[in-house]
Amino acid sequence: MKSDATADANNPALSRRRARTRGEILAAARAVFAEKGYHEAGIAEIMQRADLGVGTYYLYFRDKHEAFVTLISEGLAGLRNRVLAQLDGVAEPTLALAAHTIFTAAYEERDLFRLALMDRNESLQTWNARSLLIDGFTQALLQAQTDARLPASASVALLARFITGVITGAINWWFEHDTPSPDEMTAQVLSFLGGGALPASLVGTWPPTSGA
Repeated sequence: MKSDATADANNPALSRRRARTRGEILAAARAVFAEKGYHEAGIAEIMQRADLGVGTYYLYFRDKHEAFVTLISEGLAGLRNRVLAQLDGVAEPTLALAAHTIFTAAYEERDLFRLALMDRNESLQTWNARSLLIDGFTQALLQAQTDARLPASASVALLARFITGVITGAINWWFEHDTPSPDEMTAQVLSFLGGGALPASLVGTWPPTSGA
């Protein structure tokens, strides 16, 4: 019997239909998870929201947990790609650019970030979300040390976790409030971080100054 991958490769129309159905299930799951939380959400309710039969769910996901993990993993991968695209080609990237990109994505997709950062019953995914940010800031800070933009004596591990805590704390604020805007949040966070925690040249400004 041919695998699904082989069948899809031989039938582009089937591949598109499967991708569309998978997307509809994930969109419905995202809405139900956001409304009820992981443990209160049910597969039957997800499929009712997607207007599909419950049996169809198991053609794509083993259980509720797999759909949840897929949502968070794909969402975080999208965030990572978005940040990398913004920083690509920038000679001296600043925290301002990275933070603004993260805040813009978080503001636009608060339901997804709430799932990634707040569902205490799915702490592994929360840890993965924080780990992604910590790893990204760690790499950026190490590069800044190599470029002599950050003192060699600075603890990169500590700074990466500190920045991640500030960023995620700011994102959590939006789970209960609509303001400030991503621009304003970026400016406030940079003002805080620029108070001595990091060199001003590394922090940057928002909006960027002319020529930055």
